[in-house]
Amino acid sequence: MPARTWQELAAAKQEEQLSRIPKEWLLAEERLPPANTVDLRPVAASSGILSTRELEITGEDYDATSLLAKIADGTYSSKEAATAFRKRAAIGQQLCKNLMEIMFLDAIAAAGKLDEEFAQTGKPVGPLHGLPMTVKILKKAGAAFIAKTNNPQTMLAAETDNNVFGQTNPVVSHLTCGGSSGGEGSAQVFRSSALGIGTDVGGSIRIPAAANGTYGFKPSFGILPMIGYAPANYTGMQTGVPAVCGPLARPVRDIILLMCVVREAKPWLVDPAIIPNVWEAATLNRKPVVGIMYKSGLTPHPPVLRALSEAREKLEAVGFEVKDFVPPGFAELRLITRQLFTLDGLLYRKKEIEKSGEPVVPSVKEINFWDIPAKTLVQMWEWNTKKLEIVKQMLDKRQEAKIDVLLCPGGPHMPWNANDYPAAIIPFTFVDPTKDFKDDNFVPLSEDDRELRALFDLELLVGAPVAL
Repeated sequence: MPARTWQELAAAKQEEQLSRIPKEWLLAEERLPPANTVDLRPVAASSGILSTRELEITGEDYDATSLLAKIADGTYSSKEAATAFRKRAAIGQQLCKNLMEIMFLDAIAAAGKLDEEFAQTGKPVGPLHGLPMTVKILKKAGAAFIAKTNNPQTMLAAETDNNVFGQTNPVVSHLTCGGSSGGEGSAQVFRSSALGIGTDVGGSIRIPAAANGTYGFKPSFGILPMIGYAPANYTGMQTGVPAVCGPLARPVRDIILLMCVVREAKPWLVDPAIIPNVWEAATLNRKPVVGIMYKSGLTPHPPVLRALSEAREKLEAVGFEVKDFVPPGFAELRLITRQLFTLDGLLYRKKEIEKSGEPVVPSVKEINFWDIPAKTLVQMWEWNTKKLEIVKQMLDKRQEAKIDVLLCPGGPHMPWNANDYPAAIIPFTFVDPTKDFKDDNFVPLSEDDRELRALFDLELLVGAPVAL
């Protein structure tokens, strides 16, 4: 029997994926939104698939923290919560294509076992008892897994598109969902689960969080377990710029919830790369000094500059000391990071794609990593040395400025991976045509800056999230 083509394999997987959604949860044609719909979220309520109680469970009244409390006090059962989020995730998948592996039956089976144990003991099974999540770890904490969310081909793209599951849409449907954790970003804002986890080697948590308007947190390496994992690469290539995992959530307290649950499980007893007593260290008994970075070799678009200005006003109004901060050359650091991302010339990824014979999707080519050549050992050492030189410059500038926290546009992603700093995305505001205007006096800092500014299209971006 001849081997099946990649198209046949993809079609079979799509059919199998669709079969995992109960027919009664499929959107009727008359319930589908018009093609030009900007915000897809209201369809969950108008679809008629979720009951009033299920809309309550998955709606704005609850975040992960408060939903856990309601499951723990018996207001909702684990099966009830899992069913509500399974239905909402099914709707989100049909509109946004944000899921990869649908695990609805697994989730309801796990939730049933949790309910049985809760009925016998009267106590939750773990700190995440019954929480519907779109992740693949933390089972011992009691979470119920709804699905694995969609990722881009190669896992090294700022968009989420592949030849099997297609391109994920954000809830602002004509813009990007970001990548590589774009399925998770889209799922969180559609409320397809209560809490999610992504991975990040160059912005893959923070880009989707910013694009979809949710919180996302990239910790430093050694805080959350990553044993046996590499970002679509050889596991031995966690070098130069290592990948990390971290939460995506709607409120910031759910970010803290996830981090504390994992750290309280003492992951350093399982993963030798994990550092104990770091996240747990006491904080300083004073307000942090905040540095604000307005430019990094590129000039942010007007909505982002407005967000920085408004954030500064809010911080100063409640007594924070705020200082301007100018970083060392981010353009050079971006160049170095690109070389460290492609130490093997993407050999692993190219070999995997060649196995199926599938084409490379446009967004993977457009991010311009594909044709960067592999490095020799000596070249790798040289690039790592260059990285350390700039990382030291950044440390020295921070020390000189005496700042504790840096507030900046959500856009510079890779420098925080190269510096191995923790970095969080804060959904701050939305593009507003009454406040955000093109600056006719704009003077570009470089040709790249000129090209970036030319991309600003106020009419296209109205209503888009603006993150810091």
